[in-house]
Amino acid sequence: MAAARLPLIIGDARVDTPEWFPVDDRATGAVMAEVAAGRPEDVDRAVAAARAALPAWDALGPLGRAAVMTKYAHVLDAHQGEIAELIHHEEGKPIGEAQAEVARACEVVHHFAGEAERLWTRQLPGANLSTGSIVRPAPIGVVAAITPWNFPVALVLWKLGPAMAAGCTMIVKPAIEAPLAARRLCDLATEAGVPDGVISCITGDGPILGEALCTHSGVDKVAFTGSRRVAEQIAAWASPRLKALSLELGGHGALLVLDDADLDVAAEVALMQGYANCGQACYAVNRVLVPRHLEADFLNRLRPGIAALNLGPMATDRGRDRHAMLMDDARAKGATVEGGALLDGNYVEPALVTNAGPGVLLVDEEPFTPVVVVMPYDDLDAAVAEVNRPDYGLVSYLCGGDSRRTLETAQRIECGTVAVNGWRVVVPYAPYAGWKGSGIGAELGQPGLDAFIRWQHLRVLA
Repeated sequence: MAAARLPLIIGDARVDTPEWFPVDDRATGAVMAEVAAGRPEDVDRAVAAARAALPAWDALGPLGRAAVMTKYAHVLDAHQGEIAELIHHEEGKPIGEAQAEVARACEVVHHFAGEAERLWTRQLPGANLSTGSIVRPAPIGVVAAITPWNFPVALVLWKLGPAMAAGCTMIVKPAIEAPLAARRLCDLATEAGVPDGVISCITGDGPILGEALCTHSGVDKVAFTGSRRVAEQIAAWASPRLKALSLELGGHGALLVLDDADLDVAAEVALMQGYANCGQACYAVNRVLVPRHLEADFLNRLRPGIAALNLGPMATDRGRDRHAMLMDDARAKGATVEGGALLDGNYVEPALVTNAGPGVLLVDEEPFTPVVVVMPYDDLDAAVAEVNRPDYGLVSYLCGGDSRRTLETAQRIECGTVAVNGWRVVVPYAPYAGWKGSGIGAELGQPGLDAFIRWQHLRVLA
């Protein structure tokens, strides 16, 4: 049986294209579906549909948009299993992790449906009730959301939830490596009664569609998650046209273990965040800094967990190749590598690396593979300096006992998020922001909503 062909979603239309891309099951290599290869002229159509839908969507007002979003959230809830299965097969994520991604992403839509209801206009009265200042939030306009393959549902809904709440319309451009779950989110919007044109989906080649979206005069904002290299290109396209930008980029997360930390908790954090999604996460633990006299004890707690891991396949061939390259580089520079072998198909063995420091690629660059480096330290100030050394600042982790000392140390870490004594990083009501080379702007929380708003001041003088 031929694989299903999935067209573009543009306004109320499902649009075929002359060319199509196959999407493979990462575990088996079987073709799951073919998706339409959008062209610049398809971007023109999607932008036109988004601009046409914008006035009515804004005019619904906060309560009207909240009602539509709540219904959409419930439709997503009802399809969580189906969406998770798509992620599991197209990206290779273990089904439990895929289910967790979808469940938490749906929470984001519920949260911003509630935030839409609280999007108030503020009146600052003058000498009488008919004069003064009215400050109102207006949508920034048409948003292009360019999203990656590693969290293909979460990183769409993180953008879509606050954008819809603010009154924006959105064109979703998912990664060609894993477009099926992201596209299904957009398809379900129609079932939920989201007005045509509020959400469109353009699949296809990244550079071609990215340039068309970022340079289009009808796109007001570009929200991107991905690599710094691609972000620099997106900024080069968008900045001369003065478009608003949100860029959530990579990380090089460190887990700093203090000398009074619970080592069982620290080992759990390293295991959960070092190897989840095969290490293909911008919030991953890549380095663990542990007091030298506790290193052996920590490793003895970590190794059994690594041995029990059951990883899915790598999501891309280039990721599998990079894993092998990083292991070779570490060995060549004198590090000790436990595991890390290439296995059959798209699978790799998780790795634990010791005796490595700056100059080893996986210590300096985001690995994006299942590997953790354990680095002993003798001086806390030096350890904090190592945490802050790379030009990343997305997520780091800290485990300690004394609460005052732990929190004071956390504030010295140059990251948008520092998780203390645990590994759950993302919640809908708090911002997720990259510092330094990890991005511009924030997603989620109040700052994530503000990112899709432009403020208007009505100064009433008489």
